[in-house]
Amino acid sequence: MKRTLMVLITALAMGISGLASADDKPDCSEKQKAVDDAKAEAKAASKPDLSSCKDMKGKEKKECEKPLKAAAKDAAKAAKGKIKDANTALGCCKNPKKKGC
Repeated sequence: MKRTLMVLITALAMGISGLASADDKPDCSEKQKAVDDAKAEAKAASKPDLSSCKDMKGKEKKECEKPLKAAAKDAAKAAKGKIKDANTALGCCKNPKKKGC
């Protein structure tokens, strides 16, 4: 009786450990790196480089800055789109059964 009980407990423990290893999460470090890179890119893109206009004054300076600011705004929008895509990919990696994956 004692021997049978020990065999059953051992088999049960092995079965549980096998289930635990089957539920391991996939490695999503690559996707997380993509999200971090996209966030850094968005932060850099949101600030226009106005150094070429710093010597100018008044109306001339405003006209110089206007296209640079518009370009930075467009780049920031594109970077936000990349962040959204990267976050979606990361979410699908962490939970493949998630809606939209």
